[in-house]
Amino acid sequence: MENKSIERILKLKEEQITSMDFRELLANIKTIDEYFRNSGQLDVENALKSYQKAIQLLTAARKRLITLKKEKKDLDDKYEAFLSSIESSEYEPESTELLEREVQAKNEFTDDGKLPF
Repeated sequence: MENKSIERILKLKEEQITSMDFRELLANIKTIDEYFRNSGQLDVENALKSYQKAIQLLTAARKRLITLKKEKKDLDDKYEAFLSSIESSEYEPESTELLEREVQAKNEFTDDGKLPF
Protein backbone atom coordinates (compact mmCIF):
# COMPACT_ATOMS: atom_id res chain seq x y z
CA MET A 1 0.00 0.00 0.00
CA GLU A 2 2.88 2.34 0.76
CA ASN A 3 4.16 2.09 -2.83
CA LYS A 4 0.70 2.98 -4.19
CA SER A 5 0.62 6.02 -1.92
CA ILE A 6 4.04 7.11 -3.15
CA GLU A 7 3.00 6.55 -6.76
CA ARG A 8 -0.11 8.66 -6.19
CA ILE A 9 1.95 11.44 -4.60
CA LEU A 10 4.51 11.36 -7.40
CA LYS A 11 1.71 11.89 -9.93
CA LEU A 12 0.50 15.06 -8.22
CA LYS A 13 0.69 18.13 -10.43
CA GLU A 14 1.72 21.58 -9.19
CA GLU A 15 -1.86 22.94 -9.30
CA GLN A 16 -3.08 19.97 -7.27
CA ILE A 17 -0.40 20.60 -4.67
CA THR A 18 -1.16 24.32 -4.39
CA SER A 19 -4.88 23.60 -3.98
CA MET A 20 -4.33 21.27 -1.01
CA ASP A 21 -5.00 22.44 2.49
CA PHE A 22 -2.26 22.39 5.10
CA ARG A 23 -3.37 19.09 6.61
CA GLU A 24 -3.31 17.30 3.24
CA LEU A 25 0.16 18.64 2.51
CA LEU A 26 1.47 17.38 5.85
CA ALA A 27 -0.13 13.96 5.32
CA ASN A 28 1.64 13.59 1.96
CA ILE A 29 4.95 14.72 3.45
CA LYS A 30 4.53 12.17 6.23
CA THR A 31 3.86 9.42 3.67
CA ILE A 32 7.11 10.25 1.87
CA ASP A 33 8.96 10.34 5.19
CA GLU A 34 7.63 6.89 6.09
CA TYR A 35 8.62 5.63 2.65
CA PHE A 36 12.22 6.65 3.27
CA ARG A 37 12.29 5.36 6.85
CA ASN A 38 10.67 1.98 6.20
CA SER A 39 12.07 0.99 2.82
CA GLY A 40 15.10 -1.23 3.14
CA GLN A 41 16.28 -1.22 -0.46
CA LEU A 42 15.29 2.04 -2.17
CA ASP A 43 15.04 2.47 -5.91
CA VAL A 44 17.37 5.40 -6.54
CA GLU A 45 15.18 6.96 -9.24
CA ASN A 46 12.01 6.72 -7.14
CA ALA A 47 13.90 8.01 -4.12
CA LEU A 48 15.04 11.08 -6.05
CA LYS A 49 11.54 11.70 -7.43
CA SER A 50 10.09 11.29 -3.94
CA TYR A 51 12.64 13.73 -2.54
CA GLN A 52 11.78 16.28 -5.24
CA LYS A 53 8.07 15.88 -4.52
CA ALA A 54 8.70 16.24 -0.79
CA ILE A 55 10.47 19.56 -1.47
CA GLN A 56 7.47 20.73 -3.55
CA LEU A 57 5.08 19.72 -0.77
CA LEU A 58 7.20 21.36 1.93
CA THR A 59 7.40 24.57 -0.09
CA ALA A 60 3.63 24.59 -0.62
CA ALA A 61 3.05 23.86 3.08
CA ARG A 62 5.33 26.72 4.09
CA LYS A 63 3.54 29.14 1.74
CA ARG A 64 0.18 27.96 3.07
CA LEU A 65 1.34 28.46 6.65
CA ILE A 66 2.62 31.97 5.88
CA THR A 67 -0.72 32.81 4.27
CA LEU A 68 -2.67 31.44 7.24
CA LYS A 69 -0.51 33.40 9.71
CA LYS A 70 -1.05 36.60 7.70
CA GLU A 71 -4.82 36.03 7.59
CA LYS A 72 -4.86 35.49 11.35
CA LYS A 73 -2.82 38.64 11.95
CA ASP A 74 -5.20 40.63 9.72
CA LEU A 75 -8.18 39.30 11.69
CA ASP A 76 -6.47 40.10 14.99
CA ASP A 77 -5.73 43.65 13.78
CA LYS A 78 -9.35 44.16 12.69
CA TYR A 79 -10.57 42.87 16.03
CA GLU A 80 -8.20 45.17 17.94
CA ALA A 81 -9.35 48.14 15.85
CA PHE A 82 -12.95 47.22 16.57
CA LEU A 83 -12.29 47.00 20.31
CA SER A 84 -10.45 50.31 20.25
CA SER A 85 -13.31 52.01 18.44
CA ILE A 86 -15.80 50.71 20.99
CA GLU A 87 -13.66 51.72 23.95
CA SER A 88 -12.95 55.18 22.58
CA SER A 89 -16.60 55.91 21.82
CA GLU A 90 -17.87 54.53 25.14
CA TYR A 91 -15.33 56.07 27.46
CA GLU A 92 -14.28 59.24 25.72
CA PRO A 93 -15.32 62.06 28.07
CA GLU A 94 -15.50 64.66 25.31
CA SER A 95 -18.05 62.66 23.35
CA THR A 96 -20.09 62.02 26.52
CA GLU A 97 -20.11 65.73 27.38
CA LEU A 98 -21.09 66.62 23.82
CA LEU A 99 -23.93 64.12 23.91
CA GLU A 100 -25.13 65.49 27.27
CA ARG A 101 -25.13 69.04 25.87
CA GLU A 102 -27.11 67.94 22.83
CA VAL A 103 -29.70 66.20 25.01
CA GLN A 104 -29.90 69.22 27.32
CA ALA A 105 -30.35 71.56 24.34
CA LYS A 106 -33.17 69.41 22.97
CA ASN A 107 -34.83 69.30 26.38
CA GLU A 108 -34.61 73.08 26.75
CA PHE A 109 -36.20 73.54 23.34
CA THR A 110 -39.04 71.11 24.00
CA ASP A 111 -39.73 72.22 27.59
CA ASP A 112 -40.88 75.73 26.87
CA GLY A 113 -41.10 75.71 23.10
CA LYS A 114 -38.34 78.27 22.67
CA LEU A 115 -34.87 78.00 21.27
CA PRO A 116 -32.11 77.57 23.88
CA PHE A 117 -30.45 80.93 23.05
